[in-house]
Amino acid sequence: MGSHERPISPFMPRSPRLPPVAESSPRPPDRWYDSSATTSARSRGDRSRLREMSAHSRSTVGGSVVSPMSLDPFSSYKINDLNSFSMNDQRWTLQRKKIGLKRRTKGAQERRVKSRQTQDINLSFMHSNFTRKECIRYVKNANAKVEGSCYCGLLQNEHIPLSSLLTAPPPLKSEDGTLMNIQEKVDRKQQHKTSGLANNIFNTLSSLTRGNSVQLSSVAETSSRPPTATSKLSLQELETGVGQGEDNSVFSRENILLANGVTSRSRCNVIQPSSRPNTLPRIVMPAPDSPWRQDTHLYELPTNAYGSITFMNETAGSNKPSKYVRLSSTSNVKNVLTLLTDYWCLMDPNRPQLVISVTGGAKNFQLDGKKKEIFSSGLIKAVKSTNAWLLTGGMHVGIMKSVGEAVNRGQFIVKIKRKNFFSEERVHMIRGIRCLGVLPWGYIKNRESLMNSDVNQFTSVKYKVEENAAPLEPVSLDGDHTHFLFVDDGHRNVFRGVDDFRTRLEEGIRKPEPEGLGVPVVLLLLDGGVNSIIKCNLALKRDIPIVVVAGTGRAADLLAYAVSMTIHTPSGRFIMRKGHRAQLVNRISITMREIKSFPEKQKCADLLIECCTKVNMITIFDINSNEDMDKYILYALLTGEDVTSMQDQLSLALLWDRPDIAECEIFPAQKNWPSGALEDLMTTALLEEKVEFVKLFTMNGLVMADYLTVKKLRHLYNEACIPNSHLMRLLQRASQNNYHYLFHVHNVLQAMMRRHHDDIYTSDTPQAQSDNPSINYLTFEDPYMELLLWAIFSRRAWLANYLWQRCNSPLCAAIAASCLYQSLWRSLGAKNTDILEEYNKNKNTFELFAVNLLGVCYQQDVINALGLVERRNAKWGNSDCLELAVMANDLIFISTPAAQASVELNWRRGMSRAPFFAVMIANVFPLLIFWPRFFRFQKLGDNGGELTIPQKMVVFYKSPISKFCAHSTAFVIFLIVYAYVVLFDFKYEMSITEKFLFVWICIYVIDEISEIISEQSLTLRGKISDWAGSVWNRFDIVAFFLAFLALGLRLHRQTFKWGRIAYAVNTNVFYCRLFRMYHVNYHLGPKLVIFYRMISEVLVFLALLVIFILGYGIASQALLHPSRDAGSLNSTSVSSIMEDVLLTPYWQMYGELLLDEAEGDDQEVCHQKSCLINEFCTNATTTCKEKVSCVCESSKDYSWVVNLMLFFYLIIGNIMLLNLLIAIFTYVFDEVQENSMEIWKFEMLRLIREYDMKPSLIPPFVVLEYIWRVSKGTWKLFCRKHRENLEDYMKSTLDSLRIFEKEAISTYLVRITLDEECSVDNRVKRMSEKIDKITKYIEQKGEMEEIEEDLEWIIHETDGLKQNKGQSILLTNQSSEQQNTNIEKLISIQHQKHPTDGVQGRSRVEVMMDGDDESNQEDENELEDPPAQEVSNKDIEKEIKLLQAKVIGGRPYSSRSCAGTPSIAHRRNMDHLAGLTTRLDDLHEQLHLSQTTFNTMMKTIMARLDSIEGKI
Repeated sequence: MGSHERPISPFMPRSPRLPPVAESSPRPPDRWYDSSATTSARSRGDRSRLREMSAHSRSTVGGSVVSPMSLDPFSSYKINDLNSFSMNDQRWTLQRKKIGLKRRTKGAQERRVKSRQTQDINLSFMHSNFTRKECIRYVKNANAKVEGSCYCGLLQNEHIPLSSLLTAPPPLKSEDGTLMNIQEKVDRKQQHKTSGLANNIFNTLSSLTRGNSVQLSSVAETSSRPPTATSKLSLQELETGVGQGEDNSVFSRENILLANGVTSRSRCNVIQPSSRPNTLPRIVMPAPDSPWRQDTHLYELPTNAYGSITFMNETAGSNKPSKYVRLSSTSNVKNVLTLLTDYWCLMDPNRPQLVISVTGGAKNFQLDGKKKEIFSSGLIKAVKSTNAWLLTGGMHVGIMKSVGEAVNRGQFIVKIKRKNFFSEERVHMIRGIRCLGVLPWGYIKNRESLMNSDVNQFTSVKYKVEENAAPLEPVSLDGDHTHFLFVDDGHRNVFRGVDDFRTRLEEGIRKPEPEGLGVPVVLLLLDGGVNSIIKCNLALKRDIPIVVVAGTGRAADLLAYAVSMTIHTPSGRFIMRKGHRAQLVNRISITMREIKSFPEKQKCADLLIECCTKVNMITIFDINSNEDMDKYILYALLTGEDVTSMQDQLSLALLWDRPDIAECEIFPAQKNWPSGALEDLMTTALLEEKVEFVKLFTMNGLVMADYLTVKKLRHLYNEACIPNSHLMRLLQRASQNNYHYLFHVHNVLQAMMRRHHDDIYTSDTPQAQSDNPSINYLTFEDPYMELLLWAIFSRRAWLANYLWQRCNSPLCAAIAASCLYQSLWRSLGAKNTDILEEYNKNKNTFELFAVNLLGVCYQQDVINALGLVERRNAKWGNSDCLELAVMANDLIFISTPAAQASVELNWRRGMSRAPFFAVMIANVFPLLIFWPRFFRFQKLGDNGGELTIPQKMVVFYKSPISKFCAHSTAFVIFLIVYAYVVLFDFKYEMSITEKFLFVWICIYVIDEISEIISEQSLTLRGKISDWAGSVWNRFDIVAFFLAFLALGLRLHRQTFKWGRIAYAVNTNVFYCRLFRMYHVNYHLGPKLVIFYRMISEVLVFLALLVIFILGYGIASQALLHPSRDAGSLNSTSVSSIMEDVLLTPYWQMYGELLLDEAEGDDQEVCHQKSCLINEFCTNATTTCKEKVSCVCESSKDYSWVVNLMLFFYLIIGNIMLLNLLIAIFTYVFDEVQENSMEIWKFEMLRLIREYDMKPSLIPPFVVLEYIWRVSKGTWKLFCRKHRENLEDYMKSTLDSLRIFEKEAISTYLVRITLDEECSVDNRVKRMSEKIDKITKYIEQKGEMEEIEEDLEWIIHETDGLKQNKGQSILLTNQSSEQQNTNIEKLISIQHQKHPTDGVQGRSRVEVMMDGDDESNQEDENELEDPPAQEVSNKDIEKEIKLLQAKVIGGRPYSSRSCAGTPSIAHRRNMDHLAGLTTRLDDLHEQLHLSQTTFNTMMKTIMARLDSIEGKI
């Protein structure tokens, strides 16, 4: 039986009833989630899940589960839970509309005003800090590709007309639509100043903008926008520069801001743009015949493009628009960073830990198939793990398009609360992945649509992305980018001006605060050309690490090859290997076809070699490998100067969740960590549930006993209290404030676990902290157990599984965890189905841990296994594992052999043999106890020997089996006496028998009170709740209540008859109490569970049936008795009517149709007011009276209607509802019968626990034992001097049990590891890896065969060359250096077919051809080779060298890659897979042998080729 089919016993006691709370379904993560996050695995199907949840809802575990008969569908929620649903604007507006309240309130108006003011402030920032560049004079470029274009790239008619430079701001409108001047606007704004806060904000903004240059706020870029007004400045003044300064400006800054509706308000951390000039730039028009220059023909004007873009393409972008702004290439980087952080709020919700700048191939680059998948998954994983920003070119081509597609796949939306300028929190939906596009304004397609038609408003543009990009033409934006920075350098229709700005932006991001953001930057290179190499060189000069994605072509492959050929000299320099510069130039000639001249190739090679001087900051990632790219990005980040210490590196590895890097790279580099260096990282790992790092920290010097102090644990609990979480609500009910101490956690644990004893928890109170601060540094005896409890409360299941493995008592910890999950399940509202399922799943997981661990212990040592089951835990009030399992309803654990062995021993308690019938007889005849044939006692004597005769008597009468037989016999006698009194001796005067009966009932009441006192809970309310959790105790409550009610009624004359009724009814309740005895029997016990479970189903059936009974009963009685009158009603008639309405339909459903009554009687009733006299009758004669017409009716008239209603009523009641009830009963029976064994064992344990606490004497003699117990308790309280410590007697045994349990948990964990390795999924995965390797071997084998044929031809042709003297002379005349250059040039052709060869390593043939280069590579004074020369085109030589290149290209597969393949073991039950694996292994060995043979043959052939070449 799987863990998801675990049975639920309805007779288990309730846990303390905590009010149910509501919680959001997923645990709100403190790291990025794939809503996904977010999500837990659900192994059960819908049917099994509903089945298990229905089992919970039908049980009496009570507390939070909605009753099947509940009429309120929201009864499981408390009123306070509704406060968690915030009232947004939509809900506020619609609810007020439905209620009838007005929406135009003062608060709503203020929000609208504040929204406009916020927009005005953002506009003010745009106008004050960002400009654009425009060409003011057309100069024809004779060399331009477009005929008639200027040096800036625009045609003459596309330049700005001079008249538009004098354009005034558009006229301002008032609320009624009329035009208003600036002064009117200023006056209107002054009237709306309502608070001192607005005045302060206005002063702040005024000081921010005072002294800055005056900007023209509205300048159109094209002549298609006519000016609306003209200032007083003339064209001549503009050309000569007259009018500069504030006094002669078109508008002052203050007027512009006020005209734009800007109230003086700004963010507190805005960086003031102090770099702006104080006056209007002097616009001096160059002479028409002057040459075009940037400093004279390009002028900065206020920006006119900002707002948001909504992409129209269905596949481009998300539903949220992208923000953009146009800015000058010389803009201050501080202002740009302010825009990103303060106005675009890219720091929300979490600060980025990394910026990934992607560069590389543009229009002709694309990734397909597996490469695209590896790149996308690795990039998004790196971004999500660090909350990184992506920085690209922003266009819909090349690598930028690939990055956009990756972002589109991994994009997600985050809901955050953000404060506005007025410190008001508003809910915003933002995108989790931030992708910034930095691109030139002049190279954007349809850029005119991005300009603002009104500079006083943020524009919202709908943009269509065009997939096809023409060569040398502007391209479209990429719709998957979230933000755009359009860099304007004044040039149009050409890609330029953005590299320097992007480099400065990256540098500003890297700078520490306050100069920058202090975020590390990593450059990612894919493909690319010369510009990409230049950018990499600039990045390395600024100490920005680079990740080169080899296998993507061009620049990336060239840099990867150069890095692979770079060596480290003893002096610390990085130089290229001898002879490989020429080969690098040859590779450039082949890959960089856009480079035509040989000097440019040399310059490109110099750039690559210069990059290799910082090879330690270059990380190579082969995209053809099966590794993750995010791992290499982290490697690159660790090599940067931003990360200097090992602790910083470890923090990055923790941030990226890469324990493999921490284990292999960081911890081996530093063995001894300073004291306390890992504590903060451990806290982060615990909060972020990074289990692998928790393991690493504990294995590398962190001692959990020293780490976990009271202060740390308190901090963990407060950090885990996420708003609206289950833990926060539980602790708030215990502490009534937002900061919680361990004392509050202790109260919650005590309520859920009934008992929790820990002096450290109780001492951590606010008052104790202020009096004694040293409490913060107290440590715990079992820190893993405390962290386990914290992980369970905070819903960190994976972390809880690991912490359980390290607990001092893992068996008890597993049961305690299961019990805590059960209590959390009960305390949660029934509507939180996802969390309920999570709790139930985790409960079953820990129960399975306990079952498997106990099974391992039972196999190794039965005695020690029983000792672990019965060992008491002081933390949980000296409860053993079985008591905790009863509270947790762990039926499977109780059904294990070890637990049942303990139950069996406790049932006989000191007796190894005691038949049930013999015990019953021995209770009457005590001498039978000493007959060894029936009773055998364990060796519990004083010295471990046999018991004495008095001791045997005590052992027998104190055993649960003896108590059960004695008390059951006494209860049967009690029922006989009760039946006698009810049947024969119930007189008006109480007889002696009846008085004795009531004394007996009072003794039973005292017995129940004793049971309440002996409950484990510490509070009276908790004890009563625990006691009332049992079904049988609730039976006792009803029986005692009816008994005393009957006694009170029979003592009074007027209610004597009701007293007899109460006596008689109570007989049923007392006899139902006999069912408790049936639990001893295996066959009868489960039937009681079935019976109890059916009661709730019957109530549901009756709730459905009563509707039809009332409907049919009232309708039928109304037709059968039309003469009834309300005025003649009395108690007798009312009872008769109720009987007819309710009971008659009920009996009819069971076959008592009463058809005679359905026909009705012959009595006719006439209504007097309906009578009409014949118009011909003028007197009241007898004849006329006979002609009176009245409305009369009788039941006979309606009998057919009653019969028709009876027909439909019987169809619904008899056929539908009864069969539905039968089907439900069948389902309940099958469900309980399937788990009948577990249920019987569980109830048997509870029966033993109950009778273990009962007195040995039976009622009514039990009073004597109670007197003895009270006397003994009084002596212990007042007279006992020293309390006996039982642990002193079993200290050695407890120590051995602790060691035994540690060994058992180690064995269990090893078995789990082996099972995971031998699982079908892992074996299939390993087989798939081997098949991939064999596929590569087969492909290489085909290439090897072709190479063998080519080698034979080479040998044949080279032998013929010896006889060709002319050709030999031609070859001899060439210098050996020139020959080597030509050979390497031609060999590089084949290397181009295998671009990753430079990354994977050099082939054996290349090493042989290098000769003694390896021995000379450490010479730091070694000079590099001279530049390569042009290659002669000799046909024979070309063929030879191409074939040599083909030989080198066919490098044999390295056997090193398969060395780490894990062996396949444990082939049990996998014969078909094992056979296939064996055949694959044999094929692997054969191919490896053939590879070795082929390598040897190649060495021989290459040696012969060298000799032939030397002769030539």
